[in-house]
Amino acid sequence: MFRKVVDATFNCLSIDSDTSTSDTVAIFSNGLAGEVPEHEFEKALHEMALALVKKIARDGEGATKLLEVGVKGGRDKAQAKRVAKAIVNSPLVKTAIHGADPNWGRVAMAIGKCEKDLDIEPERVRIGFGDLQVFPGQLTAGDLERLSGVMRAEHVRIAVELGCGGGDATVWGCDLSAEYVSINADYST
Repeated sequence: MFRKVVDATFNCLSIDSDTSTSDTVAIFSNGLAGEVPEHEFEKALHEMALALVKKIARDGEGATKLLEVGVKGGRDKAQAKRVAKAIVNSPLVKTAIHGADPNWGRVAMAIGKCEKDLDIEPERVRIGFGDLQVFPGQLTAGDLERLSGVMRAEHVRIAVELGCGGGDATVWGCDLSAEYVSINADYST
């Protein structure tokens, strides 16, 4: 149960795609709660882990925005997660989010980096920011105004439909700011 929850939460988190030597998840119990139905415990554990994941992402080095990438329609869950991670890890996507730029081309590029996933056909892919589909299609002036607000928010959601099957995954990360570069360039270990 713990591994299942960790796989759906902590293993779906990326600040800059690098792993720290101190990245650890552990769970302890003292038994004081007594008997708890397994499904209730798993639900509570998942909710707690997800809340922590979002806090970690919001607290990323130099982060100004929480980035959530949801991919649906993958061949399976593994493909959906692989594509979502490619998007959330892309420095170009992260900087576009920081600059509030709805550049769907950068999202499409990140999807395209999954070059072994030959069943992803561009004509079936859909990309959205918030609840607005930006690819394919044309946006109205009103849509562009709403999209501007979506991109300036502190929580930006990218939604992708692959059209390959029933797999889905959601991952979390943050934007990439000049402060991130400063934090990581200005100290020596």
